[in-house]
Amino acid sequence: MSLSSLKNYTIFALFFTAAGLIALSLPAGNPAGPWLAGAYILGSGWLAGSRLFPAEPRPWRLYLGEIAFLSALTVLGSLVYYAYKLDLAACGAVVILTPFVFAAVRPEVDEASELIRGSARRGPGLDGKRFAAYLAGLALAFVSLALTVYGFILLAGAGTDQSIRSPWDAVPRMFFIVFLLAFLAAFALAESGAAGGLALLPVTALAMLAASVAAIVYSVGYGFDPFIHQATEAAIAKAGVITPKPLYYVGQYALVTLLGRASGIGPFGIDRWLVPVAFTLAVPCAYWSLRRAFAWPARTAAAASAALLLLPLAPFIASTPQGLADALTLMAVFLALPAAAGRRNAGPLPYLAAGAAVAVHPLAGIPLVAFMVILFFLGRRQRAGKTRVWPVVGLLTLAGSVALPLAFMVNSWLSGASVSLDASLLSAPGAVLEELRGAAVISRRYLAAFDFVYLWRNSRDLLILAAGVIGTALLLRRHRGAGAYAAGAVVYLANYILLKTVVDFPFLIDYERANYADRLLELALILMAAPAAYGLGRLLEAIKSGFPARRAALAVLVSALAVSSLYLAYPRRDQYESSRGWSTSAADIKAVRLIGTDAGSRSYAVLANQSVSAAAIREYGFKKYFDSTDPARPGKLFYYPVPTGDALYSAFLGANAAYGSPASIRQAMDLVGTDTVYYVVTNYWWQAQKIIVSSKRYADRWWNVDDQDFVFKYTRAGLESK
Repeated sequence: MSLSSLKNYTIFALFFTAAGLIALSLPAGNPAGPWLAGAYILGSGWLAGSRLFPAEPRPWRLYLGEIAFLSALTVLGSLVYYAYKLDLAACGAVVILTPFVFAAVRPEVDEASELIRGSARRGPGLDGKRFAAYLAGLALAFVSLALTVYGFILLAGAGTDQSIRSPWDAVPRMFFIVFLLAFLAAFALAESGAAGGLALLPVTALAMLAASVAAIVYSVGYGFDPFIHQATEAAIAKAGVITPKPLYYVGQYALVTLLGRASGIGPFGIDRWLVPVAFTLAVPCAYWSLRRAFAWPARTAAAASAALLLLPLAPFIASTPQGLADALTLMAVFLALPAAAGRRNAGPLPYLAAGAAVAVHPLAGIPLVAFMVILFFLGRRQRAGKTRVWPVVGLLTLAGSVALPLAFMVNSWLSGASVSLDASLLSAPGAVLEELRGAAVISRRYLAAFDFVYLWRNSRDLLILAAGVIGTALLLRRHRGAGAYAAGAVVYLANYILLKTVVDFPFLIDYERANYADRLLELALILMAAPAAYGLGRLLEAIKSGFPARRAALAVLVSALAVSSLYLAYPRRDQYESSRGWSTSAADIKAVRLIGTDAGSRSYAVLANQSVSAAAIREYGFKKYFDSTDPARPGKLFYYPVPTGDALYSAFLGANAAYGSPASIRQAMDLVGTDTVYYVVTNYWWQAQKIIVSSKRYADRWWNVDDQDFVFKYTRAGLESK
């Protein structure tokens, strides 16, 4: 960097940093806060993009710079939190330092960027035929965007604060027709190439629509884990730290804390939209990477990028550290495509995104680091003309393949969470295959639409992996660096098999013990999405001059698969599957507040389902813990049940089975050493009416909350008098 350019960079960095510091110092709710924070984020992203990608057009410079800046903010914020905490002074230090991280970076401009920019400037003139095609493309883009906006309106109208098992119980069926038509218009626009890169806009808008259903429909909140993470983020925002300091998830906590404090919006507002927005940003990331890696025309890159909506979308619909790490992994594996193809376009950006993924969740980050190390090694050796690379790649792959089991063992020694190894299954290949085989799913009930959806669900993983293998093979014929994707797939799948068969997590409830391994399979699909998109692009290039009927059939098929992935991403109630989880409702919030008011300063515990517990965490955070008196299950117990093998949750299930009898409630009192227990029965629980009638006989007092939640108060003195 020359002295004059460094001076200009420093002046602008100081200006935007000052905006960030002022925003940070303003009280929450100040209307200037979001504007100043926005100026800091946009300005710092622009500076990062100008430094890393000087040859890119301005919109791409800003977009890529934002990814780089926010990734650096995540990593630096995590380091500061680990070393100290994120109080106001520490947040100010991160705000000051992050924009200057990029000042020392020396950009490497690749010929592909200049080639694509030049071709865009020298594009053919618009004769009559091309002008008509361009107008038709504009019309298709308008139709797709208008339908997408209508989709958002339908979701907003379906928003509810009631307990529901599936968002599709509230969302009108018209939504799926609207999404199908919008996607079909966007994909047809991309395939035709009529409007060039304009097709990227409706595809990106559709990605946001697909990922936003839960955020819009569940007005109180979706799931259980997001409530825990939001409460953690609120505690960090208030005190700068939460004890004990978590060993993982810190990347999300740091990013949400920094953005929430600077904008004045707070952690809840940032967290709600964090992962849906991150997934949406991955679509233009895929488009840019495919164009820069292979110098593809805009039409091919846009259509291939639309295929991201065929992935399993469930990780991207709610803000959890795993979901954010998955979105960062998706960006990183696409940003790695130029390096795999021998280009230098992306520079350090894929490594920054990978670093952010590590900071957010090691389950995604550790195998991703192995992939990035292999990619870096192959790229350096390829540029140096070295041919003897595969033995080293094999050793790196082997090390990455056992990294997660080793990491879990180390974490168990540090945290005390029991993790055990059982290698007996590995001696019986048949037993391994049986363990890996999923439960049989009925996919034919002769309902055409649902048969198609569940057929896609049952075959999707295998088809995406197969498409990724084909794409990797095609890439390897031209670029040796693509071997990183083959090695990365081995790393993810090997870790998946080991976690599924060898590593046991006895501290988790039974149905959650396979979750860690299943997430690795999802990450393997995310990794293979990049070579699979390359394979799809090659297919589109091959048929672009063929019969229009083939392209039309492909567009209809991809659109139908995208709608299927959208439907499958969320809990469902249909003839094939029925979700058993109920969302947290406004009545749950009222019940929690009622209990808190009635108890006052007295010690108490609550027996309730996870939806009510989520409401308590949202309202009061991590307010109180008890020491378990059960010698078989020692440790701290949260005063509301947490359904992860928690002893209080077992006591809640026991109370349900005993219809709220005095003996079951007394066991809960003895478990935590308190004289007051509140027992909450929701109207949708199995045999709820029997439990309610029985509990009324034994409780000291009871309340009816909106005919949805029934709260029963038990005291030890009251039980002894009965």
